Amino acid sequence: MSTPSDTPRLSKRSVVLATGALALLCVLFTLGRPMPAAEHDSYRTRMRQLRVLSAELEQDTLRTHIGLPRVHGSSREGLAALRERVSELRAFPSFLSEQERRTLDEVLDDYLRALADEEALLVHLEEQRARGASEEETTATLRLLLDSPASPEAERLINTYLQLYERALGRAERFRVTLFAVSLLLVAFVLAVLMRLARAGAALNTLNAELERRVEERTAALSTANTELRESEARKAAILESSLDAIISLDEAGRILDFNPAAEHIFRLPRSQALGRDFLSLALAASVKPEQRGPLERALRADAPPGRATRLEVSALRTDGASFPAELTLLRVRGTGPTRFTSYVRDITDRKEVERLKNEFVSTVSHELRTPLTSIRGSLGLLEGGVLGELPAQAQDMVRIARTNTERLIRLINDILDLEKMEAGKLELKLQPVEAPEVIEASFNGLRAMADTARVRLRAESEGAGTVRADRDRLIQVLTNLVSNAIKFSPADSEVEVRAARDARGQVRFSVVDQGPGIPEDKRGRLFGKFQQLDSSDTRSKGGTGLGLAISQAIVEQHGGHIEVHSEPGQGATFTFSLPAVRMGSGTVSRVMDDSRHTILVVTTDLELSGLLRGLLTQEGYRVLRTPSPQEATQLIEVGAPDVLVMDTQWMDGSGMELVRRLREEPRTRELPVLMLAGRSPQEEGLVQPMLVDWMEKPFDEGRFLQALRYAIRRPGKARVLIVDDDVATRQVLRAQLERMGAACFEAEDGESAVALARTTPPDLIVLDVGLPRLDGFEVVDILRQGKGRGTPLIVFTGQELSSVDQTQLTLGLTRHLTKARASEDELLSSVKELLNGLLSRQDEGKEPRKELP
Repeated sequence: MSTPSDTPRLSKRSVVLATGALALLCVLFTLGRPMPAAEHDSYRTRMRQLRVLSAELEQDTLRTHIGLPRVHGSSREGLAALRERVSELRAFPSFLSEQERRTLDEVLDDYLRALADEEALLVHLEEQRARGASEEETTATLRLLLDSPASPEAERLINTYLQLYERALGRAERFRVTLFAVSLLLVAFVLAVLMRLARAGAALNTLNAELERRVEERTAALSTANTELRESEARKAAILESSLDAIISLDEAGRILDFNPAAEHIFRLPRSQALGRDFLSLALAASVKPEQRGPLERALRADAPPGRATRLEVSALRTDGASFPAELTLLRVRGTGPTRFTSYVRDITDRKEVERLKNEFVSTVSHELRTPLTSIRGSLGLLEGGVLGELPAQAQDMVRIARTNTERLIRLINDILDLEKMEAGKLELKLQPVEAPEVIEASFNGLRAMADTARVRLRAESEGAGTVRADRDRLIQVLTNLVSNAIKFSPADSEVEVRAARDARGQVRFSVVDQGPGIPEDKRGRLFGKFQQLDSSDTRSKGGTGLGLAISQAIVEQHGGHIEVHSEPGQGATFTFSLPAVRMGSGTVSRVMDDSRHTILVVTTDLELSGLLRGLLTQEGYRVLRTPSPQEATQLIEVGAPDVLVMDTQWMDGSGMELVRRLREEPRTRELPVLMLAGRSPQEEGLVQPMLVDWMEKPFDEGRFLQALRYAIRRPGKARVLIVDDDVATRQVLRAQLERMGAACFEAEDGESAVALARTTPPDLIVLDVGLPRLDGFEVVDILRQGKGRGTPLIVFTGQELSSVDQTQLTLGLTRHLTKARASEDELLSSVKELLNGLLSRQDEGKEPRKELP
């Protein structure tokens, strides 16, 4: 190692170079001029010329007054030259500061003002001379001119500039001194650096000794880095372990590489058992739909964009078999090396529970609003109808207004609930083949009273439209909204037409055409907005909630279509939308198949009987197909068997009996219920081959005829009773009583469950409470009335007091309305026996209505 005496000193050459650099800097700063002298001299010269010109102008003015000739030209030329000089002087020297320039500019402005005053006096003096003014007047003006000349302002301008120049010189001197001091510091810094470099050179002698020391330091640093790395890994592990969401690392094949504690808790699976397993097979429940599984599988591909997350709400599976709602996020990790994926799984059971509670709250609120509003509407309807006697004209108007606004509020509540269901994605469509003419007629049936009141005619044009695939109830709701709007905006004695026709694309296009005032183009964009109306003022006369078109658009879009509007002001409006038509091999298939109602095929040549049966069966909710030919009946049965075949044997010459025999020989139609309408007994008709049919002689009893149809359609087995009540104790008591009577009971605690049970297991009787969660009794009846359950006997067993209007709405088939607080047990059981009408005593699995005809 070197000793301090071996340390090299700074060389003389380095000292000389540093000193020379310092001297050079000093010379440069000493010789440097901070301000250009030529610029100052030029500017000062121009100012002096300005002062000279001002003096010459004043001299010429005086000479003119005393009668001597002018020496320097006219006064106007002199004034113009002075103003030109002032303009040149506004190009200030560069060494002046902004504040100094403003000061000099103000002095120039003062000079110009003095010059303007002098010019005004000169003009005045010339005018006096021109008009021959007296000597006293011209002398007074000249005295004013000589008392306020512009040359003193020119002198002040020069003095001001010289003061500013002296100030600039001082500032430049200070700057030079400062710069010189900084230069000295810089040189001192350079010398210090040179000294340090010299010391650094001396340190080279100790390099060997320092290398060993540095190796020891590097080893210690690496040890410290390893410790920090372990601490970082520990922090990351702590984050993973403390996370409430499952964080799962996956390899390129989707197998699990890492499984944090939250994942162990969520999936109920230890980490050791999870590693290496396929993530999607482990996490996803079997109920996950292919359209949800597909995006996740695509996100696990090696060519998936890194960092782009795929997020879905799916049904996840725990290892104990339980499923739970989960929010699953999957993304490819950025980086080099093998492909890696990260999945985040969040258990959203609590969120779904909150949503469920919200839905229940909405349902409860809607029920608590609907029930009193329904009572209010019924009471007002009774008052308006004169149940308490004739009301004064003014009172009658007030009652009518109250009833109308109550109905409007009920419609608003229904629309809001429908809209909430649509926005939540919970509006499920029950798609089925639906005849276009039939849904148009069903829509008209509910709007005829409104049209009659408005003196508007309803007309349908749907010949050849055929069948569409749609939700029948929702399609009727759309047409009802569009037609009711057309009625509201149509003038009296006009017509609203609904057209349905197939287009070139194989779709059925519905059009609702009115003869109203039309819709301006600038307002069409607001038609389908929520709570939007063309006339949004408080005085609009047409009423409405502003939700009907928004709901209709949402329903049609969920069917895959879109409502369009075509209108010209003053020429009415046309709302159109298209739905896919049912494509089948035979046009008769769509005529037979209908899942919403029971289909009755009537075979008769008697037109009067055919019309009677159609009216009777349609009123009871059946769908009626009619044909006079057994051959055509055979074709209809082949493409889609009806629920019941009703045959009139008169004028058939035995062909009807032959049809029944063929049906009994075919396995598919062996059990098809057949009801014969005969003018004579079966023995007199000559029926010698046993056939399982019902029969009745004409003229028949309508009640017995409908009862026979009901027995023929129902499924074999015990009498089935659906008990719908949100109170468990009430359901248990009713079930015990009805089972002792021999009935098979099914229970539902809310309206949605009741509708589902009624559709999957058609009951022979429904015992219904009105105040239900999800769907109340009114909604349950409305839904069943649109399907095959419209003729089901009903006992409304509720604690609410029902008005006559309520009772009319709460009616299916044969209906009894009983109040829990007033009806006795015997009264309830007696109503059950009456409505089941002998089904409780049948023990032959429901086949007794059919009789063997020898």
